[in-house]
Amino acid sequence: MNSATAAGGPRTEAPSRASAAAQEPAPAPVPPPLPPRPPRPLRSLSTAELGRRGEDIAAERLEAEGWLVVERNLRLGRRGELDIIALDGDTLVFVEVKTRRSFVTGVPQAAVTPDKLARLRRLVGTYLMERSTPHRDVRIDVIAVHVHLDGTVLVEHLRAVG
Repeated sequence: MNSATAAGGPRTEAPSRASAAAQEPAPAPVPPPLPPRPPRPLRSLSTAELGRRGEDIAAERLEAEGWLVVERNLRLGRRGELDIIALDGDTLVFVEVKTRRSFVTGVPQAAVTPDKLARLRRLVGTYLMERSTPHRDVRIDVIAVHVHLDGTVLVEHLRAVG
């Protein structure tokens, strides 16, 4: 009597790795990636989408000028949001971005009223108290982005507005 029958029955061997792999279903083929969508014309974007795209344009412009974008769309509780925080050399710059499709309500930078500027100063103070990036100077800038009907974009950078 062999040891297999003494242990209680006939001995069976575990399937080999090769036979176990042969029993598993083959993975489904991965479909090719979709081609990237062409960007929607700026004039057809919703107001919120246009604002986000204006901030993208402003950030790209700053980076092209050699600035380091530190943070974007930083929400500071209920107090408000800082659009772009960037380093221009050793100056920490808080950039408010205003984007418009038409001048019906005025130029974009006119939306930065004295009340808005006071709120920005409070937000900057909160930021500096909570999480300041190493810097020497601090400045508040406004970037006005105007999207023309033909799709061209005019960007105006106003430095040290407050």
